[in-house]
Amino acid sequence: MKDIILLEGNNQFQEKNHKISLSLFLFIIVMISLLVIFYICSNIMLMKLGYQSLEMEQKREQLLAENAQLEYSVECLSSLTRIERIASQELGMKQPEKIEFIAMVPARVASSPIVAGEQQSDEREGTYLQAGNFLREFANLNIFRNQ
Repeated sequence: MKDIILLEGNNQFQEKNHKISLSLFLFIIVMISLLVIFYICSNIMLMKLGYQSLEMEQKREQLLAENAQLEYSVECLSSLTRIERIASQELGMKQPEKIEFIAMVPARVASSPIVAGEQQSDEREGTYLQAGNFLREFANLNIFRNQ
């Protein structure tokens, strides 16, 4: 009888041991599966980010090319020869026959009767006269004379 009870107790222990090992095995399988799934998902996300990076780089290159083309268009449209042609042909404008410069000398500011103030106004007047002479000489240059 003792043998039967011992055998039954041993069977129960083996069944418990078998259940524990089976549950441990399933737990390990589930954990490994989750790790594999996590690894695969992270690789998929990295691939998506790589493709997005390539697309963004291509779009950047396209926008840089478009920007260069627009800058070229702006340069062409704002060229002085084009503007002169439009002014003469479409708007009927023409070059002036004679170019004249007018030098504007500001009116003399009333200064105080202090000697230093008079000295400053004399210096200003001399500077204005020099500027007027310079502008007169500048206007008499050959490049500004009509032929």
